[in-house]
Amino acid sequence: MKNVVQDYFLASSQLKDPRLWKPILWAILLSLGSIFLMVLLVGGLLFQFVGNLNSSLTGWMSWADGWLGGLAAVFGSLFIAMVGYFFLASVYAAFLGLFLDSALDAVQQEYYPESAWEKPPGMVESSISSLRFILWSLVIYLICSPLLLVAFFIPPLGLLLQILLGGYLLGREFGQIIEHRIPRELRIRKPGNLVHGAIASFFWMFPMLNFIAPMLLAASLMHARLRKLQNELKK
Repeated sequence: MKNVVQDYFLASSQLKDPRLWKPILWAILLSLGSIFLMVLLVGGLLFQFVGNLNSSLTGWMSWADGWLGGLAAVFGSLFIAMVGYFFLASVYAAFLGLFLDSALDAVQQEYYPESAWEKPPGMVESSISSLRFILWSLVIYLICSPLLLVAFFIPPLGLLLQILLGGYLLGREFGQIIEHRIPRELRIRKPGNLVHGAIASFFWMFPMLNFIAPMLLAASLMHARLRKLQNELKK
């Protein structure tokens, strides 16, 4: 745990470097635009569903016309809002990953200039990786959404589940991004760290701090990975 705190301290001390802020600004703009479009699309589909539901309530079910459709709209909107809230961190992290290489280069040049370091992957490869992460996160959150909904009414359990789930996804994604910059023969099969990710997931819950939390995670994982790599090469 001491090393994790040290990793985050080193990461936060480098926030003055503008190369760490450019990816953050791009990720904010793209995430807000994507979420807005998703809300419009899902809202339109939900409105259409409610309209079809109301028109199908005939005969002995005509007494339910109106309020049943409204109930479906309310619960459907709440469910979408909940999934969207949990899913936002993954969307933001995916967009951040597209522009993360300059920030990783800044950390490597500042603290580990002698370490082996590969050139960043192309935009196509990075885009495919980010899209894969978004889809994987969506699947995970949809599967876990009933449990998250129940846990929401049990504050300690809900909070812990949200932190661990977000920590797993974020730590896994940024761990893989960093691993792509390390020479192939030195890479590990399961990169990332749940503890690092859980701390970033906890920071994500606080306004304004949530925008820099994934960047702090990426930089802290960078410190953890390259420090470990240096120690292994010294043996």
